[in-house]
Amino acid sequence: MERKTLVLILLGILCYLFLIVYGIKQVYTAPAIPPSKEVVITKPEEKIAIAHTEIFGALERPQVIFDHKKHVEAIKKEGKKEWETCSVCHRKKKEKLTRIEKENDIIKGKKEEERDVLVFVFPKREVKGDKKLIEKAYHDECIGCHKEKLKEKKKAGPITCGECHVKEKEFVKIKYPLVEFDFKRHYDHEEKLKKRTGKKDCALCHHVYDLKEKKLVYQNGTEESCYYCHDLSKKKRGPELSQIVKVTTEKGLPYQKTAHERCLSCHIKINKEMEISKRKDEKAPPLECGKCHTGKYRSIKDLEKVPRPDRKQKETVFINVKNAKMKGVAFSHKNHEYYHKTCRECHHERLRACKECHKLEGVAEGGWVNIVDAYHAPFSDHSCAGCHNKKKLEKNCAGCHKFIPLIDVKAKEPRKEVCDRCHTGKKEVILPKPLTTVNLDPEVVKKDIKIKVLEKEFEPADFPHRKIIDKLVKISNDSKLARYFHNDLRVLCEGCHHQRKSSAEVKKDTPPSCQNCHPKYFNPVNPNKMRLQAAYHVQCIGCHDFMGLKKPTHRCTDCHKEKKQRPVPTDILGIKKR
Repeated sequence: MERKTLVLILLGILCYLFLIVYGIKQVYTAPAIPPSKEVVITKPEEKIAIAHTEIFGALERPQVIFDHKKHVEAIKKEGKKEWETCSVCHRKKKEKLTRIEKENDIIKGKKEEERDVLVFVFPKREVKGDKKLIEKAYHDECIGCHKEKLKEKKKAGPITCGECHVKEKEFVKIKYPLVEFDFKRHYDHEEKLKKRTGKKDCALCHHVYDLKEKKLVYQNGTEESCYYCHDLSKKKRGPELSQIVKVTTEKGLPYQKTAHERCLSCHIKINKEMEISKRKDEKAPPLECGKCHTGKYRSIKDLEKVPRPDRKQKETVFINVKNAKMKGVAFSHKNHEYYHKTCRECHHERLRACKECHKLEGVAEGGWVNIVDAYHAPFSDHSCAGCHNKKKLEKNCAGCHKFIPLIDVKAKEPRKEVCDRCHTGKKEVILPKPLTTVNLDPEVVKKDIKIKVLEKEFEPADFPHRKIIDKLVKISNDSKLARYFHNDLRVLCEGCHHQRKSSAEVKKDTPPSCQNCHPKYFNPVNPNKMRLQAAYHVQCIGCHDFMGLKKPTHRCTDCHKEKKQRPVPTDILGIKKR
């Protein structure tokens, strides 16, 4: 009995030692710091992460990092052309389109057509059902293909779970740079397609969804951005567009998927035509991910000479709302086209006039934003006032405009003094002549000014008054927006002399002194009143900071020479000795 007990004790000790050794092994072989966040790869080199958490939820096994390029190269070695490789894994669908040609609202022609489009989803076999069916479809096509290659005694991919679902790649996130289909890309595509087909054919890319007929329709003059219907990340306000987006969502056609269907299907078709016709006079459109997802983007300056898409839009539009109490506004649509990288910056819901959605009283289609707020909302990205306010905060403008209130704080609206600059009632935009300082009287507008506010502690500061005015005039003249609103030289003066009103001046160009508002010393009756020294420093140093000027720095001696004989504190503070 005692012997059996001893054996059991020894076995227990051995098991205990085994668990200790196993635990130590796990501690020293496991990662010291478990991954707590994703590893983002921005140069994926044709790799794709397969996870589908929207279908499977929390994954039982790590995601699969699929090497797309490796598979394409393997298929090409079997004799396929690059443009043929896509159809090995991706299915085709028939797309029906109704072409409508209109002229002055009269239908001149109507034609039905059908074309092949590749659907860039996987598995190739369309699966509708629960996640088990989708999982099986993936395994059937991937592992099935690999097993088939093994039977043929060819090099094949993995067939076991752990070879695809690799633990080390669990937290990898593949992030391709966005493709910006800017005006240059649009123009190049338009010209190349015109050269190929002999005519301008916008229906190759553009269409709308007819809610009544429940089909795709192309009508000349109605071309819009794909984002309007296929960007499912944004909530649409208009009743028509919200219904179209609902259909787009039900059909599973987000922008990314649609762009690949539209672009790559066309690229494949052209590559095929070039192969058959043996044409060498044009460059074949790309089929590799990295050829489009380059991460390189053009600036507005790069696009300033690129023609904008032509939808017969007017160069100048006279905005005149029925029953409005203000004069109409002449709007240079052509000029504004060249200030933006996309039409959606203004036409945020549809490529239509603002008044079609935003009425004078506000309606549901316009999200209850009336036409006044649509144009004047001071902080909106889509309104005129909001866009102008953003421009005011740019480097060259911020020196003055950071100190000028963007709105009437009480009314939460633009300041009323500027209304007449836009609401002229004239149907043409007339740009004022460039500002000039030639006629300024040097006796009135001094070339240099000595600021003596700190004269007890420092030498007077030399302020290059005329030099600064000349610089501001040049900045204003170089910008059409600034030139339009700075129609008078005295407007620029308000950047520093912010409380001046020229109409109230006894003598022209004699603005009130800063000391009229800002006391030299602390005012116990009004302790919140900014002192003169602080006002100068906020204005001058603030302007330098907002305009990104490197000199002068924030050292006192950059502007003021220190006096050799320093005054006592009572003199600095203006305290009288008893």
